[in-house]
Amino acid sequence: MKLDQHFLTDGEIAKSAVALCDIKKDDTVVEIGPGNGELTQFIPKCKLILIEKDETLAKKLKKKYERVISGSGVDEIKNIKFDFLISSVPYAISEPLIRELFLHEFKKAVLVLPANFVDGLECKKTSLSFLANEFLEIKRISFVGRGKFIPRPKVDSYLIEATRKKACQILVNLYTQQDKKVKNALREAIVQAGGKTKTQAREMVEKMKITENTLNKNVRMLSYHELDYIKEVTKQ
Repeated sequence: MKLDQHFLTDGEIAKSAVALCDIKKDDTVVEIGPGNGELTQFIPKCKLILIEKDETLAKKLKKKYERVISGSGVDEIKNIKFDFLISSVPYAISEPLIRELFLHEFKKAVLVLPANFVDGLECKKTSLSFLANEFLEIKRISFVGRGKFIPRPKVDSYLIEATRKKACQILVNLYTQQDKKVKNALREAIVQAGGKTKTQAREMVEKMKITENTLNKNVRMLSYHELDYIKEVTKQ
């Protein structure tokens, strides 16, 4: 098996995934990892973009669909403005794909994800689960057993839908500065949120009483509890 490929074989699940999206002809719809088109065939006429990493499958898809990109789904959607994202997600990109969704405005994402990964988003206290629950409204739609795929994966899955939440703007601005130190990124996030000068933002950060250890971390290294603390103090 190449590229973490597990192909969804249940047509009813594929149909129900597409039905969750009220797709109009002018909507831009992205599907990541279409494989042999098991899910793609049910997508109605729209501005469809397929992203397939397997070059052999991408060549086959290009014979039937107008816009097929051969490449990594997470990398390719960075510069695509889309209304809907549909994917039976290659398991290896579950986390990076969810993190990428934090940076996009969209109507809905409908995804098939590993069950243990979905459980973790809801129950574990990780930076990913914190951000997922801040930025996204995630709803489990149905259970998808491992027998619904070829080859059969080692874990079961869930069909889920995700929509954007109205999140704290300072937190959103902070997240976009992953490689900056928190002390600099937080000041910039406050200024970007509006109504504060750089001097005022610096004073606000000082009053938050965030530890030096946290302030000197890169944003991407923040823990669940550090993110939660920053969220609370920025409300004040």
